[in-house]
Amino acid sequence: MDDKDIIELSNIMKNNNICVSEENLGQLITNCEYIINSTSTKNKDISSLSYLIDIEMSQSECIRLGIGCEKLISDLIMKYANVINIKKKNEKDKKEKDHLFMDVENKVIYYAEIKANINLDTEKSKITYKKCQEIVLELKEEYPEYEIKWCLVALRYLEYDNIPKTIKSKYSNISENLYGINDYLKLLDINLIFTEDRYKTFLNNITKSMFKT
Repeated sequence: MDDKDIIELSNIMKNNNICVSEENLGQLITNCEYIINSTSTKNKDISSLSYLIDIEMSQSECIRLGIGCEKLISDLIMKYANVINIKKKNEKDKKEKDHLFMDVENKVIYYAEIKANINLDTEKSKITYKKCQEIVLELKEEYPEYEIKWCLVALRYLEYDNIPKTIKSKYSNISENLYGINDYLKLLDINLIFTEDRYKTFLNNITKSMFKT
């Protein structure tokens, strides 16, 4: 240990006797390089459902909004489509399905996964659509006399054509089954077509009801 090290150690030992004030803590925060270089952004992901919401939302609220929309759209389908809900409670070792309806008269099973944001990395998007494909195979075995109509619904977008090409490319294996909300309603023969303004109002009304803003 040289003289410089001894001096620095001496200063540290002296500082141990100093009472740390709020001002001292503030200075430490101000001078900490890691904290100075850390930034936070409140910008919303343009490919997420939350982008259409007027208020700031936490991550947990965004997740809850997605679930709320899934439940409400299910209620809408039950009210205005000629189907029954055949979704079962979650079972061990069984893949969970978001929506599962049966049209008894026309012998059709409607299966859908509802996503607030499909802009996932390559691996996660692959897992998402492969899950859908596996469930479709299970449904074909379980309901051999029924036609299986299915889709992955991107809640952020009205129609497939609105989905950015960069996102579509991640789901090229199921491009015919990638839907926007209007596509999904049309599949179920529901007489409702959202415009951008009407859909945004609809989503913000859901948000206000959920979070009492």
